[in-house]
Amino acid sequence: MLRRLPLTFGLLAAFVIGCLSHQAAVTTSATADEAGNIVVSRRTLTAHGGRVDWCASNNLIAFDRMTGTDSSEVFVIRPDGSAERCITCNLPGLPKGIRGQPAWHPSGEFLVIQVQGKFYKGSRFEFVSWGIHNDLWLIAADGKWAQRLVETEYLGASLHPHFSDTGDRLFWTVRESTGKKIRQRLFFKTPGKENPWDGWHLAVADFKRDVSGKAKLTNRIDLYRGEGGFFESHALRSGVIWFSHTQSGRPLVDDIYRARWDGTERVNITKSPATWEEHGEPSPTGFLVTFNSSRSFDWKNPPDTAKTLRLELWARQMRTGNIFRLTDFNKQLTSRERVLTSDYAWSPSGREIAVYYATFGRDTITQKIDVLHLDRAY
Repeated sequence: MLRRLPLTFGLLAAFVIGCLSHQAAVTTSATADEAGNIVVSRRTLTAHGGRVDWCASNNLIAFDRMTGTDSSEVFVIRPDGSAERCITCNLPGLPKGIRGQPAWHPSGEFLVIQVQGKFYKGSRFEFVSWGIHNDLWLIAADGKWAQRLVETEYLGASLHPHFSDTGDRLFWTVRESTGKKIRQRLFFKTPGKENPWDGWHLAVADFKRDVSGKAKLTNRIDLYRGEGGFFESHALRSGVIWFSHTQSGRPLVDDIYRARWDGTERVNITKSPATWEEHGEPSPTGFLVTFNSSRSFDWKNPPDTAKTLRLELWARQMRTGNIFRLTDFNKQLTSRERVLTSDYAWSPSGREIAVYYATFGRDTITQKIDVLHLDRAY
């Protein structure tokens, strides 16, 4: 099912389409140009998907999906495409509207998600891909309870929350109002007339639930606060945070970094300024780090903008530094179409990757989740 939607999105795809259940379809052909042919096949998990996470303890995949023009829900599904169910549709106590960006706790008992907050107005910058005026909530995997963890202030944001692999810390992106107004353009109004690409930083906090099950964040540390520009949190593994950072409020997601969980020992992984790169995280064994990138194409900012952006999933061997492409979705399209790879999740075994990608046509968008099958565990 296709729906006519505007094609000007700031940060990847701001919407997901549809609310139907679909069986997984198998595509036997592999990507034509991946180095070493590590992708041996792929199959469609759902033809109407969104941001995605794969839980190691229960082997379930969580994803979000638009269910209306101003509403989305969180679903879980088995890796074979069966047993799809909505876990937020009838969840007591959870505000209605935008609910998405799911991330599993390692226990598999609950997830953290973004939910529209009290200042939400419905602009493109307030969908889960941006997180402005989004709160963070815990939700039970069985859909029986919900608890708000973080409440966002006016013109603030909570974006891309992730639990540590030990389950005792939460890592997310924060925006605070800059108080600086920018010139507004027709059909491009920003919240509070501020630059949505500025005012961001990262946060890490200890996470714990008491004997009654109530969760609490303590010992919060705000990282790189005051540097300005745009940050995006991607993973917290083995005491290391993975994130993107763009300086000076420029309208792109720039290089990928890693650092200790307290922000020290920061290292630029991609070193490709003016190229769009995000969602960097290590594979389960740590052999690869995967990320989305525009480096396949002649795209540089400036002068290029998100209106002409194309993205593919890439990988970097941590030992050798060799960088190669995993997908080639854009090669299969006409000149009037383009694909943006977005969120993705590694399987617990390291042999599969669930990839969410959006295909932009002339006046339509389709958004799918495919599972890439690799030649071995990574």
